[in-house]
Amino acid sequence: MTARLPRTTTYDVPLLVVVLALLLLGLAMVYSASGMTALDANDDPSTYLAQQSAWAALGLAAMLIAARVEHRRLRVIAVPLLALSVALLVAVLVPGVGARAGGAARWLRFGPLVGVQPAELAKLAVILYLGTWLGTHRAEIGSWRVTVPFLAVTATVSGLVFVEPDLGTALVVVAVALAMYFVAGARLREFAALGALAVVLALAAAVVQPYRYQRLLAFVDPWSDPRGAGFQTIQALYGLALGGPFGEGLGAGREKFGFLPAPYTDSIFAVLGDELGLLGTLAVILGFLVLGLRGVRIALRCEDPTGAILATGITVWLVFQAWVNMAVVASLVPMTGITLPFISYGGSSLCVGLIAVGILLSIGRARSATRATVPRPSGRRRDGRTHQSAPRGRRVDERGRSGGRLSLPRWSSRPRS
Repeated sequence: MTARLPRTTTYDVPLLVVVLALLLLGLAMVYSASGMTALDANDDPSTYLAQQSAWAALGLAAMLIAARVEHRRLRVIAVPLLALSVALLVAVLVPGVGARAGGAARWLRFGPLVGVQPAELAKLAVILYLGTWLGTHRAEIGSWRVTVPFLAVTATVSGLVFVEPDLGTALVVVAVALAMYFVAGARLREFAALGALAVVLALAAAVVQPYRYQRLLAFVDPWSDPRGAGFQTIQALYGLALGGPFGEGLGAGREKFGFLPAPYTDSIFAVLGDELGLLGTLAVILGFLVLGLRGVRIALRCEDPTGAILATGITVWLVFQAWVNMAVVASLVPMTGITLPFISYGGSSLCVGLIAVGILLSIGRARSATRATVPRPSGRRRDGRTHQSAPRGRRVDERGRSGGRLSLPRWSSRPRS
């Protein structure tokens, strides 16, 4: 008989360790990338670090609370949170209420230091609402009673975000919503039709305004306008190239000194590549890869359809947004302003992202707690005979049929055509 160590926690420890590692790396990079800007503006190079640390502490506390709350109880706040998010998205567009910067109205200011970006809260609100809605209406997936509300919620939130304007965040909202709809049980032809519609609308939105069309042209050939539309793309590539294999050292990067626009927000991955090199960028990519794998594992092992759809939405959101940010810096996709989760400066993004991780931990914890309450078979049967294990060469499923195929989760949808 082999001795088993007692399990000290039911939380997904690798997921928690990866998120904390990304958070600590993000704090270091925010201080490095924003030190000169903060020194010029406030005579204190740690201004942005102090603000980001305060948001990180608030986010960690909220993450712990969310991890302790059973995810099934979140359906109570799904509708109020969605209504609040829509109201804030409308308020940010009202002149004199929303704070404008760089031609976009994306923030609500509460004093000189505190600002909230409603679009970040809207991502979590959409995930919570769609997760609870689709989880309780899976039998009707494909009917107009589900498709119309799904399209209405997704179009309303993404449309309000788009007119801020913030095309990158709107694309993230649409991608997350489509992924959740597919996992809930949408048929392939229906999912393909919605995906094609989303691609057509995204392309139309990219060319309807002149500055977005210039970004597309700069993506094709950034050297055609090196001091205009292609400037940020070129400087980001310089940042990645100057770092080499091991980087110039933390704090020793050169691109952040007036060359790279938004060095501590949208372009922080370029600063990271400049100072930590290829090794640092690969570590960040590996961290988000682990986050995605753990999130998918939680979704697949969850026996509750609502929890599985919620885990899918949170995982797709964090990983897809990280990929878009890194792909923009590497000039793999056209330029769009979007933060790198847990690393870029931004209180709303950091705090809401940590709350989402707490919900993901809660979903994984519910699965572990359920398995822990299932009694294990004893070594002897009721008639006194010793329990004999099945032959190793064959596996017998619950219906008595032999085979080596893995059983699908209980929430898995019907076969798609």
